[in-house]
Amino acid sequence: MSVQLTWAREDNPVWDADKARIAASAPDGALALDFADGADLPGDWFVAKDGDDVVGFGFLDTTWGGDAEITLVVDSARQGAGVGAFVMDHLEQEARSRGINYVHNSVRDTHPDRDAVHDWLAVRGYKGNESDATLRKHVGKPGSGRLPEPSTTAAPSDSRSQGEEESGDYVDVEAHRF
Repeated sequence: MSVQLTWAREDNPVWDADKARIAASAPDGALALDFADGADLPGDWFVAKDGDDVVGFGFLDTTWGGDAEITLVVDSARQGAGVGAFVMDHLEQEARSRGINYVHNSVRDTHPDRDAVHDWLAVRGYKGNESDATLRKHVGKPGSGRLPEPSTTAAPSDSRSQGEEESGDYVDVEAHRF
């Protein structure tokens, strides 16, 4: 099967028959997309087509500031043909062009193929651990997600040592490799 994929941003995204058809082809428990037909959609939505046929779509949520959450869905009849990689590559490129440092993708605990999807993301550079539902990937400019080099000045006596950071603060996983 020859695949000639195209990618387009939807200017005024709405939940339509193509999205409903593709979402319905996903296994039960894989998605939580509950929109009424014709409903306006939040965020930025993109569509992947093979000729005139919609074969996948992606969502980019940039409300996280320097990070973005991404969602991709591929028509089950087209899985294994490179459509998912095509959608993922384009979502990452879009995030990078906007100055986003990291993209996140969550694999629902109820997804019947959770381990396979987790591994698919890991092969593409997403990091987390086997129990994480959310994996992330640095897509920003090199060094844009890194913390500055540690100071050579001694830390105050009442400061916390490495590994004792206060919870609730943003911690750059890339800068905290053990």
